[in-house]
Amino acid sequence: MNTNRSQVLFEKSRKFVPGGVHSNFRVPIYFEKGCGSKLWDIDGNEYIDCIVSNGACILGHGDEDVDAAVISAVKQGLSAGLESELSMKASRLLQHMVPSAEQVRFANSGSEAVMKALMIARAYTAREKIIKIEGGYHGWFDEAQVSVHPEPAIAGSDENPTPVLSTKGIRRNSLDSVLVVPFNNLDAIERSLVENKDQVAAVLIEPVMFNSGCIIPQYGYLEGVRRLAREYDILLIFDEVITGFRLAPGGAQERFGVTPDMSVFAKAIANGYPLAAVVGRKDIMEVSRPGGQVIYGGTYDGQHVAVAAACICLEKLKDGSVQKRLEGITQRLTEQFTNMAKERGISAQLLECGGQFQIYFTDRDITDYRTALSSDSAKYKIFHRTLLDEGLWFYGGYLFHHGVSSAHSEEDVRKIIDAFGKGLDAIKNKN
Repeated sequence: MNTNRSQVLFEKSRKFVPGGVHSNFRVPIYFEKGCGSKLWDIDGNEYIDCIVSNGACILGHGDEDVDAAVISAVKQGLSAGLESELSMKASRLLQHMVPSAEQVRFANSGSEAVMKALMIARAYTAREKIIKIEGGYHGWFDEAQVSVHPEPAIAGSDENPTPVLSTKGIRRNSLDSVLVVPFNNLDAIERSLVENKDQVAAVLIEPVMFNSGCIIPQYGYLEGVRRLAREYDILLIFDEVITGFRLAPGGAQERFGVTPDMSVFAKAIANGYPLAAVVGRKDIMEVSRPGGQVIYGGTYDGQHVAVAAACICLEKLKDGSVQKRLEGITQRLTEQFTNMAKERGISAQLLECGGQFQIYFTDRDITDYRTALSSDSAKYKIFHRTLLDEGLWFYGGYLFHHGVSSAHSEEDVRKIIDAFGKGLDAIKNKN
């Protein structure tokens, strides 16, 4: 694969952009355009997109109906610092679709929305501490950057993780307000609640851990978290930035039948346009009203163009047909990959949910961050390199997540499966 122009541009960019990229999760390949299920870089390489803007482009790149709504909205003005009829329409759609959405407030990104949700939770409960899941990513701000992907050597025991700062530049006292527990472990949550009685405001959880690949909640786990939250009088917050609208029209809470007190949505809410939302019970959300206990501001909250995109996107997602097709595609990928790995004698598994998936090179059951670390990163590196050469846009991190959109065709799926086989062959030949 020739990426000479990207490399030249990258070297030029490094002179005035730290590391040459505007997000540390990006690689030095510069894209030219996206259309449907495809991406093209500036060197003319074509890829089947299996990252879909980190899960945001659920309808594919450049959906005609979404783009038409955006063009119409742009002609009316980008942002006036006022509410619009479109923002009310998008709010009503969310209220109709999402079980926990008695009230809705918009934001601009997942990180920002989680920050606002935690402010509301702390004000409502008059408590400080937050329980989060080890290996979970909820944004770039201080409390979220605790135990994202910690080194096990410094992160304590599997059952009782030690909170670890994930980056420099955040307040060290963030460790004092964040309690870290493993995914799929109710005993650990209850132990934290007992040890920190009347100090915990909320438990923040990604219902499916896509930020450590694709880790599925075990039977009864989310129901158990819901029960503990009620028993200990704390709030349950679902981070549905990725799960939202992919697992079901109402997100993971609809899929698993567990209604949290508050939820955060972004990404697929507007097919990639910058929009997020905090939703929740009316009595909780009311603390953020004008004149209430919590300031909730933002020049671009409910920005006209983004909510125009959301109105069309949510209309297309509300009947569940898109989600059903995405699930069908990834179930097929799972079946085919499992058979191919078995035929080649390679210990590997593809876990999927809601059109998102990840491949782990291990025979261990993946139940939490620590078990996800058992995946063979060297094998994944070989696999990833082969997929890129075969024209699949895949991420190099072995704990990342991948996905498909409604724009992916039958031919795309066949090519993905074929590339998977070649990636497994490369691993077998290397050994």
